[in-house]
Amino acid sequence: MDILIGLQWGDEGKGKIIDLIGRDYDIIARFNGGANAGHSIYHNGKRITLKLLPSGIFYPQIKNIIGTGVVIDPLALQAEVELLQTIISDTEIINRILISEKAHLVLPTYKYWDIYLEESPQYRTIGTTKNGIAPTYSNKILRQNVRVGDIFSKDFEAYVFQILNKQYAELQALGQDMPAVQELYDNFLEACHFLKKLQITDTEIIINEAIKNNKKVLAEGAQATLLDIDYGTYPYVTSSNTIASAACVGLGVSPKLIDKIYGVTKAYCTRVGNGIFPTEITGALADELREKGGEFGSNTKRPRRVGWLDLPALKYAVMLNGVTDLVLTKADILNGMSEVPICTAYEIDGETKTLAAPTCVDNAPKPIWKFLDGWDAPLNKIYQQTQIPKELKLFISFLEEELKIPVKYLSTGPQREELIILGN
Repeated sequence: MDILIGLQWGDEGKGKIIDLIGRDYDIIARFNGGANAGHSIYHNGKRITLKLLPSGIFYPQIKNIIGTGVVIDPLALQAEVELLQTIISDTEIINRILISEKAHLVLPTYKYWDIYLEESPQYRTIGTTKNGIAPTYSNKILRQNVRVGDIFSKDFEAYVFQILNKQYAELQALGQDMPAVQELYDNFLEACHFLKKLQITDTEIIINEAIKNNKKVLAEGAQATLLDIDYGTYPYVTSSNTIASAACVGLGVSPKLIDKIYGVTKAYCTRVGNGIFPTEITGALADELREKGGEFGSNTKRPRRVGWLDLPALKYAVMLNGVTDLVLTKADILNGMSEVPICTAYEIDGETKTLAAPTCVDNAPKPIWKFLDGWDAPLNKIYQQTQIPKELKLFISFLEEELKIPVKYLSTGPQREELIILGN
């Protein structure tokens, strides 16, 4: 099994890369997160955002698995599938979706807990997507949640109604605005009936059997390394583990079966929401890069914060994930710059650190900069390695030398075919 993960704060272009290389796999499996993720893919010239569905969904021959580590909002999944069927005129989509019966369900009250916690002055403001992800994982750990397989239980409807009524009363007491509880309940059950049209099964057995039979499996991560609940910039992180080792837990696969680990990084950095961002830039240049790179949240449409490439954090992400092959995206957005800044180290309390976790501390790290020559060429019209401008080649060589891993793919634009394979 191979794994593909993001190495920054997300939005690195993972969806495009998975969509492109995914055609060589038999199974693509999502292992974490929920509908708070957003992978944008250009299909037949149309920009399509996937939230819960794996990025191999456009290939009829590929099985797309939503694994145990994912939390599933039935309403969001139904809406995504039905919209996709309309956009690409393919009613057979549901036949290539498999869902772990052990994955947890996002109940309709959870998003209102999310809204309350985010907006209440009594709690820390994180900058979440308000999709109910944190409350779902919280109740999973408390062993008070329901899983996908429970929808077949004769007690499911009564148990869900009990949970919703209890939480609804608690939220009402806190002053949270919500639709009527019966409306939430009815809509949720209708979406659960839709779930029954999909293949709900022990996906870990299917994946392991596939690997045993020499089938190719690609594990797809949502969010990215620096948003990991344990190793990211806590508390401004997501609610699941996003690093490569989480694929083993989220899909039920032994670490012994892992082969390649692809890490995706932009040629610069972005993040959405609050939290430390050592290389952040502001002002007119940030606005220009944001517009040029389309740096707005796939789900929320919020403008992303923009910064220069952060090598200490990138080295940390490479270390955590054991990356074997690097994927570099959005070098085309930096096209035309006279020089490209890279943060090569942090100065923290008088010490220089070239490998560091960008954690939230009182003394924020001060970036130490290196400036490389910029490049000026229409990268989306380049299809061969020999055509890459020498300045970008030097940029890539610098990354490879610093990170001690090869850059395998260079993305030259948003379209599926705008990609160059580097090296052998």
